[in-house]
Amino acid sequence: MKSSHAALAVATLSLGLLSLAIPAHAAPPALPDGDHLVTASCRTGDVTFHTVDAQTGTATEVGTPNEGYKCAYQGAWDVTTQTFFATIADEGGSQLVVFDTTTGALTKIGDIVDAADEAVDAYSMVIGLDGKAYINDYNELYSLDLVTAKATLLGTLDAVDSSAYGFSVDPTTGLFYLLEQTGDLLLVDPLTVTATPVATWPISPEAEASYGISIDHAGTAWVVEFPGDASYSALWSTPLATFGVDPQLSGNILTAEGSDPTMWWVALTYTPAAPVPVPAAEPALAATGFDAAPLAFGGLFLAAAGAVLVGRRSRRTA
Repeated sequence: MKSSHAALAVATLSLGLLSLAIPAHAAPPALPDGDHLVTASCRTGDVTFHTVDAQTGTATEVGTPNEGYKCAYQGAWDVTTQTFFATIADEGGSQLVVFDTTTGALTKIGDIVDAADEAVDAYSMVIGLDGKAYINDYNELYSLDLVTAKATLLGTLDAVDSSAYGFSVDPTTGLFYLLEQTGDLLLVDPLTVTATPVATWPISPEAEASYGISIDHAGTAWVVEFPGDASYSALWSTPLATFGVDPQLSGNILTAEGSDPTMWWVALTYTPAAPVPVPAAEPALAATGFDAAPLAFGGLFLAAAGAVLVGRRSRRTA
């Protein structure tokens, strides 16, 4: 990601927010084909993977609870390997784990530590379209090795002044967005280690904080608020281009049976579009240095001479 791209995104998003007239509330949008929202629970003693219905907020368990783990924080999809990663809160730090999106089974990669083997407390994580991962420990930005769970400090995001539990990549642009619990949305550039405020989420009167964020292929930002009207959290949506303008409520994040999975976030999973086949090039003739023009001319000359000869023979036999 280049800084010029980030600056353009800030200008575009700010212009949209200033120029848009607020419409009446509408129903939440459907996810684009191939996009899916998932989450994992935040309970003491076990963590359960779920899919989430974007239009209702209904959460569906995938598999059985993973015993011996605590709260799952914002997860992220590595599109380059089709693998879902997340962090689990642990005493004094965080663990990097992988979820099987088909069975819900959890596999621990390792404790997240820095170069000095000191524990890093991952508030949230994001994985770019190139497979590079990042986490934030409050306002400190780290790159994260998804094989070893080693974190490398990149620097401090000076604009971050409250806890930020939502981190998402825009799957169409590759830009990174960080959501603070106060509702501030920031555009993050890991190359320059900067966070630029671009918009603010209008936290509902009955809620206290904005937690998770995920962006789909249609440019819709899915936001998790804490608490919901009758649950630990609720799912909302808004176009990223006009973030926070006329947010649309999907519903409380509950199972179909009404139980509360107790979760902070949603994340997007998807399969990348198949590449468009490129037509095969026409076979090129070998560069022999031979000029075929004289040969063609000679062929035409011989054909003409043959026609004259045939004509003469016909007149002789007539």
